[in-house]
Amino acid sequence: MRTKQLRVSDPIQIKNRMKEFLGKKINIVLKDQTVMFGVLKEQSSSDITLLNMRLKNMRYRLSEIVEVYLDTVV
Repeated sequence: MRTKQLRVSDPIQIKNRMKEFLGKKINIVLKDQTVMFGVLKEQSSSDITLLNMRLKNMRYRLSEIVEVYLDTVV
């Protein structure tokens, strides 16, 4: 079984493609180079909600996100 990594780093693409990632495990890179991992639960026009590994809902503004990446099975 192989995995393929999908990386999105354009701010417009991040905003437009977030709905594809709902319910999936994703990594987000913030402007301060912090990487957060979790399941994408919600998306609004200005922010997202990520369920982290400690089962806490965390909200992040789309303007803080520099890159989104996830592994897909090929």
